[in-house]
Amino acid sequence: MSTLKNKAFDKNKLRKLALCGIFFAIIVVMTFVPYTGYISTGLIAITTLHVIVIIGSVMLGWKYSIALGAMWGIMCVIRAATSGSAENILFINPLISVLPRLFVGLAAALVFKALYKTKLGVIGGCIGAAIAGTLTNTILVISAIYVFGGMIKEFKDAFEIVKTVMGIVISVNGAIELSVAVVLTPAIVRPLYPMLKKNGIMD
Repeated sequence: MSTLKNKAFDKNKLRKLALCGIFFAIIVVMTFVPYTGYISTGLIAITTLHVIVIIGSVMLGWKYSIALGAMWGIMCVIRAATSGSAENILFINPLISVLPRLFVGLAAALVFKALYKTKLGVIGGCIGAAIAGTLTNTILVISAIYVFGGMIKEFKDAFEIVKTVMGIVISVNGAIELSVAVVLTPAIVRPLYPMLKKNGIMD
């Protein structure tokens, strides 16, 4: 009996690793394909990658959520370093681009786990996870810019102005990102939940 349980555990683990690999690939593609992971028009610069991290964290649980957040953060550093855009220069600093993202999926996964077995169900859990993940991203990125942004040599002189502008822009964009996450997370996770549960990926 224990052998059968171990085999089932190994299969579930492999399925989770495979799904995590798919989410990694989606994050890479959406980072570099225009108007998918980052949508910019004027002062509006919305990221949709937080939704991918939130959905992946909800499906795979908190153990994988940190890896998904780290992948997003690393891709953000690479994008900032290669884009040649002045607005992205702050995100070359991993303390701004990587560190906050480690907690986005974690917050989403923990909130989902706390809510979805209550009366709120999968949909309520997904909405809670979307709110927690998005707010974690917005609050921690703004905080990281204020604390670590002055470390960028090119921004040292004008940092007081830059951090105020960036704080306002990220706050406004964060409200849009929150709406996107609240709509898309349950819309994607709920139909897939029975299949994911059957295959041992979600509890």
